Amino acid sequence: MDSDYSHLGAEYSSDEEYLGYHTYLAANLPDNDGKILCPCGCNQCRAVRTTYKHLQKLRNSQLAAVSGSDRAAGGTRSDYVAGGAAREEEGMPDAEMCVDEEPDLPMHYDEEEDTPPPNPAEDWHDIPTPPPSPPALALDADEEVSDNEDGYMNVTADDYREYDRWFAEDRAEELDEFLCETITEEELDSIKMMAIRQFGHISIRNYERIRYSFCNKVFLLTLQRLGTRIAGLSGIKPETYDCCVNVCHAFTGDFSEEAVCSMCGEQRFDELGRSRQKFQYIPTIGRFLAMFNNPAFVEKLEYRDNYVQHKGRINDFFDSELYKNLRQKNIVIDGEDLGVKYFSGKYDIATTLLADGVQIFKQENATCWPIMLQILNLPPRERSQVRNVIPLCVIPGPNQPKDFNSFLEPFVLECLTFARGIKAFNSRTGRDFTLRHHPVLVGGDMQAIKHLEEMKGVGAKVPCRGCESNAIYHLAKRTYYIPLAAPLSSDNPGASTAAYNPLDLPNRTEERMKRQMRRMDNATPREYEELAKRYGISGPTILDRIPSLQRPTSYPHEFLHLFLLNHIPDLITLWIGKHPSVRTAGCEDYLISREDWEAIGLETEAATKHIPSYFTRKLPNIQSEWRLFCGESWSFWVLYIGPIVLRERLPKKYYKHFMELVSIIKCLIQFENTTERIEQLRVEIAGYVERYEEYYYQYNYERICVCKLTVHALLHVAEEVIRCGPVWVFWSYLTERYCREIIACARQRALPFATVARYVLQMSQLTSVSMRFHEVRKALLFGQSDAPVDTSAMERVYADYPETILRFPRLPGFRMQPNMRKRAAAFLRTNVDLNQEFRAWVEYLPEYCERWGKLRLGEGGDCIRCACARNPSSAQGNRDNSFVKFEYDQDKNRYNGRDTDMINKIGYGRLDCILAITLPPNPDFGIHSPQLHILAQITVAKDAEGDASAKLVSYTTFGKTIILDVTSIKCAVGRIETRAKNRRGEWVIIDRDDSLCRTAFTQDEQDYEGDD
Repeated sequence: MDSDYSHLGAEYSSDEEYLGYHTYLAANLPDNDGKILCPCGCNQCRAVRTTYKHLQKLRNSQLAAVSGSDRAAGGTRSDYVAGGAAREEEGMPDAEMCVDEEPDLPMHYDEEEDTPPPNPAEDWHDIPTPPPSPPALALDADEEVSDNEDGYMNVTADDYREYDRWFAEDRAEELDEFLCETITEEELDSIKMMAIRQFGHISIRNYERIRYSFCNKVFLLTLQRLGTRIAGLSGIKPETYDCCVNVCHAFTGDFSEEAVCSMCGEQRFDELGRSRQKFQYIPTIGRFLAMFNNPAFVEKLEYRDNYVQHKGRINDFFDSELYKNLRQKNIVIDGEDLGVKYFSGKYDIATTLLADGVQIFKQENATCWPIMLQILNLPPRERSQVRNVIPLCVIPGPNQPKDFNSFLEPFVLECLTFARGIKAFNSRTGRDFTLRHHPVLVGGDMQAIKHLEEMKGVGAKVPCRGCESNAIYHLAKRTYYIPLAAPLSSDNPGASTAAYNPLDLPNRTEERMKRQMRRMDNATPREYEELAKRYGISGPTILDRIPSLQRPTSYPHEFLHLFLLNHIPDLITLWIGKHPSVRTAGCEDYLISREDWEAIGLETEAATKHIPSYFTRKLPNIQSEWRLFCGESWSFWVLYIGPIVLRERLPKKYYKHFMELVSIIKCLIQFENTTERIEQLRVEIAGYVERYEEYYYQYNYERICVCKLTVHALLHVAEEVIRCGPVWVFWSYLTERYCREIIACARQRALPFATVARYVLQMSQLTSVSMRFHEVRKALLFGQSDAPVDTSAMERVYADYPETILRFPRLPGFRMQPNMRKRAAAFLRTNVDLNQEFRAWVEYLPEYCERWGKLRLGEGGDCIRCACARNPSSAQGNRDNSFVKFEYDQDKNRYNGRDTDMINKIGYGRLDCILAITLPPNPDFGIHSPQLHILAQITVAKDAEGDASAKLVSYTTFGKTIILDVTSIKCAVGRIETRAKNRRGEWVIIDRDDSLCRTAFTQDEQDYEGDD
């Protein structure tokens, strides 16, 4: 029988022979005797295994003949083959006749022809572990176990394929799945320590010191092994792309085939063919899928689906016009209508794309650009936590990218995949479902949005991204400014001038911008630049490919940078005469004297010690150190300090104008609002901007530089609230906290951006692992607000007062002084039993009670330290939080002799101490079982009446001391001493409005164990 196996060449590889042999075997199954016709051409029938060995021997003989005497002299395998041939010539039996005497070779036996036999093992431990045996095949009912080779006669081609699969496959996928589903105690301890290192910014050296110091008590993996393990557990693998060494653009999309940067001419690769600069993108699909491994987190993601819209309310993004309009549209990708409406699925995810530029060194010569996602499906408190951020990438520095679209290409491609739907498994329901993710908003400061939206921005002829208002060029400043009204002519001051109506600006629309872009695409290069200048558009943005994002609807102005970090500091520089371009008041009189400004600075700085630490951070002297103010500091100063210290110091007309700004900010940061109130706010902002131009711009060409884009952008804020939701939905406080983490990790100056990329990757991996393993998420306390218990060992909650948490220090055997005893008796007589005389109540009270030094109000309320437990000279006592707001009932007719008419009143005072009095049973007093009363002794601020959150409430001296039930205390308050209005000095109450959002960088945390 002719066969290709009869003409094997020396170059024929063993792998090819093995594949060909099995192909032949599959086509020529063994006959009834278990033998097959040998394919070598000898026309003999042999057993399957014997045939394979016979073919292998023939191949070795041919290799020996080709190799020649050189290889035979080297002691190679051909030497043994030649020896075998010589033995055959001497009359030794053929291989077929002595099969039982030859050792069985593995079916995959294949050694290198040029390699000598390995040296024998010198030690038992040097002997390699043999491969595992294949599984035993099940015998038929009429078969018996055979001890000789004939037992292989029934082996079929399927058996060989199973045998090959058993040895050839390493089952890597099954092994990885097994490892990803298991975690040891040592690994859990190491992951906890890694989280502490990650969020505590512990250096590698200190981590190794910890490992060494506690190696006898806890086993911690090395950072390298731990990083590998975390990567395997999370399933997050970053995508690495080349980018220009000067960060002009990433080599993606249209730039993917470039070997030289088309913008700066730098080479993409070095002389060894390695990329000179890389950019890391972290895919989101795996992370979103991991979220649904945690049933508790899945329940939080149902916030969007469970959100109830109320007509006329604007309390979250899901009340916005943008969200409502998307719900009515089908998803269309590149012209293809998928037939599915946006957010039709219960777990469809809405996100905000956030970006910002951050200087990682104080020298301001290294800028990177973090880009992240904020999940809007989570409740407001959860979505603002850093642990719930979805980092996408950090565009490396030190230069600013020239093409942001190239760095966003991987994200856009993922969004298009997500819009079509991804199959996911919900651990909460135990079912598969289709998951979709839709970015709906883009947030950031003006510079970030300028690059993401591809607009001209500040300094352009049409700088506003919300409307097409034309700016006015200033020759001396060589830039554009954008007032509502053009400056008056110096030759004819009485003449009228052209002006925009602030309530009817030429707003941009989605359709209009699309038409403009089509016209620019069809223009010549010269016409393109002219049209770009006329429209204020730099070019197309890759984010337009994401069907859920609409330009300009999805790009609202950001509250933090617009109001707090730009407009308010500019306003103050005008008041103190230090504006870089306008040093005089012109025809107005708004300048604050130097003495008054110094007094304002001193009063601001001194107020810190009388304001609870959880109200705000330490306030610097605004007169000498106002550059140290951050967004949180500016917010607190404008809302609570400024209205107090500017009275009678800023002229009345301008003070009233400033209070209009305060009212606007308070309205914007309300937790709940109505569309009617926002429409009214739109009119108020228009009036504020018009008066701003009248007072400070004065329609003078030389003063036009006060009309910055940040002032004009205020006119768009109200309509953007209706269109996109409240300002706290897309403000940048979360971005600033995230950037602070990045700055803290960039300690290595040689490769800072690689360090930042690794930090962001490990943050994503840790978060993903915590989603997958409940014990890990419980162990990783990313914030103290995640503590598993509501109270600590230093706190106590009594059943009769579930919303009042008493905190140490505690004095169990406290003896009340006579005056305190009388006040307690008077209160209890009024509120428990009026039938008994006052003297009887004084005698009835127990001799001893408990005195507590601190109080915490339930449901996230304030922490209050009593005056008796405060030490002003200690580090913990330099912030006074003993002043409280309380409510009580008072007889309206207490002085005119008429019938009693009790009304509710609000008062303020100093909380001296808290008393826990247990009244013993006494039928005469109507008490049949022990009865607990927790009382608060308060020294009242005289004449401090009214709601300080709505108006200014002040006092000069303390009044009487009273005792009330502890539930009468509503919150802690601050105070500031000022001589702005009363030259002898007065104290003004600072009462935070509970209806306002907390404009703070740090997340709310309950410090259960520490001091407040």
